Amino acid sequence: MRSIPMSLVAGALAAPLVIAAAPASHGAEHAAPAPSGKGAAFAISGSGLVPIPGTPSVASAGRYPKRESKAELPPNPVVSARALTAAAWAGRGHAEVAGLAVVPARLAAEAVTATCVGGRGAAHLAQAVLAGERLAATPAPNSAVTVPLGRLGKASVTLNKQVRHPGGGLTVTAIEIVVPVVGKTQKLSIASATCLPAGPHQQPKPKPDPSHSMNPYDPKPTGAPQKPRTPAPQAPAPRPVPRDLDVTG
Repeated sequence: MRSIPMSLVAGALAAPLVIAAAPASHGAEHAAPAPSGKGAAFAISGSGLVPIPGTPSVASAGRYPKRESKAELPPNPVVSARALTAAAWAGRGHAEVAGLAVVPARLAAEAVTATCVGGRGAAHLAQAVLAGERLAATPAPNSAVTVPLGRLGKASVTLNKQVRHPGGGLTVTAIEIVVPVVGKTQKLSIASATCLPAGPHQQPKPKPDPSHSMNPYDPKPTGAPQKPRTPAPQAPAPRPVPRDLDVTG
């Protein structure tokens, strides 16, 4: 963690992450496979003194983007923003905010975006200023900054926050702020996108036949009890009988 004065810009600089789409191929035999997985996104959410549900918020596993937008965030004493947009579809998420202003943390930005595609994410900050210092347009993942707030304490800011999920999923939050406000803690998440891969296909397990045991050595019968078969009676074996034979001559 670092203090904001004179050191913020250097700590937030990073090379941008470029997410390029594969070139289109001609012919049905070279057609790209249909996208899979799930996506989710929201423009702004908050908890604490001023709770803010994901606004707007969207989730989808469809092939085409599902979008939600809101012209302006409802008025509140902590954060203001306009042109809030969230979009999600199979394995992709995108969120953006314009005209951002967070009063307690002295943060302002012309535009903030977060994108997540196939387990890779990126955040972009346009003309972002925090406590009088310009922020890098493409901050490195999980760049942490501390902002002194005088008697109020300090605000903790994470730029391009990236959280991995089991199975290869990712959530990218362009800006996350934790700031003390009137003796309470206010948390804000600005522009968050999630991309999740498709899960493994569940194959139904075959059900065993209840009339047969799976273990030939299992002494417990698994089916209905059967009566033992009675063998068919057999003819007695012939016995020799001693007797004299008549002789004629």
